[in-house]
Amino acid sequence: MANLPNGTSNSNNGSYAPNGLAANGQINGNILPSAGHYADMQTLMASMETLSGWLQQNREEWAQLQEGLGRVERLHPGTLSAAGIEHLGGEGIANGGGGEVQAAAAPRSTDDDGGERPTLMGLQTQLSASHSRISDLESQLRSQETLQTLYESTLTDATDRIRQYCFAQQSYITSLHSHYLGLLEQSREEVVEAQLVHQGWQEGLGRLSGMVREALKSSEDGALPYVGEIRGLRDENRRLRKMVGWSEPPDSEDETEEREGYGQRRRERARASQGSNEAVRGDEGGGGG
Repeated sequence: MANLPNGTSNSNNGSYAPNGLAANGQINGNILPSAGHYADMQTLMASMETLSGWLQQNREEWAQLQEGLGRVERLHPGTLSAAGIEHLGGEGIANGGGGEVQAAAAPRSTDDDGGERPTLMGLQTQLSASHSRISDLESQLRSQETLQTLYESTLTDATDRIRQYCFAQQSYITSLHSHYLGLLEQSREEVVEAQLVHQGWQEGLGRLSGMVREALKSSEDGALPYVGEIRGLRDENRRLRKMVGWSEPPDSEDETEEREGYGQRRRERARASQGSNEAVRGDEGGGGG
C-alpha cells in the first residue's frame, strides 16, 4: 500500500467552496451560519477530501491488481478459475481497452512479462487487503456524511429555537412597553382632570370671598345711617343737658355694647377679608406649583 495522499480531491468535491460551504453559500435554507459552523465544515470537507484521495488510490491499486491477475491468467490460463477467483475485467484490464481483453485470452511467452511472476497467494492477499481498505473507507465516508447531516439538522433546530425565543422576547417587551405607555397616559389624564377641578375650586372660593365681602359691606352700609342718627341724638342730648346745667348721664349698656359690637364687627370683617385673600393667594401658588 502506498502512502496516504495529502489533500487529494476528486471531481465529486468540485462543488464545495474553500470555506467548507456549498457554492451557493446556503445549507438547508440557512444563510450565513455561525463562525463555528465554518470551522466544522472546513474540517469535515478536509476529511472528505482525504477519504476521496484514499478511495482514488485504492482504485488505482485495484487496477494494478486487475492487471496482475490478467498477467497470471495470460501465463496460466484457467488458474484463477480453478482457485475460485473471479477476474473483474469489465472496464478493461489495464486501461479499459477491449483489445487487451482479447489479447488476454491468447497465451504469451514468459518474455512479455519481463520475468515478473506474482504468486497466487500474494495476489489473493493484496485483493483481500484492498477490499478491506475500500470497506473501511466507505464506512468512514458514511459516518462522516451522517455526522454532517446530524450537525446540519442540529444547527437548523437550534437556529429555529433561537429565532422563536427572540421573537417571543420582542413581543413581550413590546406589550410591556405598550402597557406602561397606557398607564402613563392615564396618569396624565388624571393629573389634568385634578388640575381642572382645583382651578374650578379656586374660582368658586374667589367668588365666595367676594360675596362675603360684599355682604359685610352692605350690612355695615345699611346700619351706618342708624348709627349716625343715634350718635347725633346722643350728642344733642348731652349739649341740651349741659345748657340747662344738668349732669351728663353715664353711657348706657346698650350704647357701650353697640360701640363695642360695631368695633368688633369691623375687626371681624377685616380679618375675614384678609383670610379669604390669603387663602386665594395660597391656592393659586399651590396650583401653579
